[in-house]
Amino acid sequence: MDHSIAEACPEDLETIYHLTLKLHDHEDDGSVKTHEHFEINLKKWLKHELNNPRTLILIAKYKNKTIGFISATSLLNDNGFLASPIKGIIQLLWIEPEFRKHSIAKQLVNNVERCFKEVGIEYVECSYTNFNEQAKHFWSKLGYLENSISARKFLAD
Repeated sequence: MDHSIAEACPEDLETIYHLTLKLHDHEDDGSVKTHEHFEINLKKWLKHELNNPRTLILIAKYKNKTIGFISATSLLNDNGFLASPIKGIIQLLWIEPEFRKHSIAKQLVNNVERCFKEVGIEYVECSYTNFNEQAKHFWSKLGYLENSISARKFLAD
């Protein structure tokens, strides 16, 4: 498939916003209520991330149509416990369903990993919902190992 990958720019905000909503719908099991202004807050956050010098957002296009994107950032966790206190975090990854199975997501991840390596970041983390078997398989195939469990308990009123 002849597609291109480029760094996102402010003009891509609306498209990234709509693709992020699709990702949210895909992974939302309804167990946690979203904020009443979720969509407004999401757009503000994405706009901030597009301007954040620590964040890299790449988009994949096919015939001038954005078919997917990845958002990754770096985080300083300088608590003195780790030899390398800066980690990379893949925040969002979405490929339109009809364009999956063409290694586009893998290429986006590889680009992010290369950029992280270039600035000395030694490891990358990502997260996905425990019921997203497709994501679990994808990340495992790329060498991402589950190393922690996030547990949630709902507190009754």
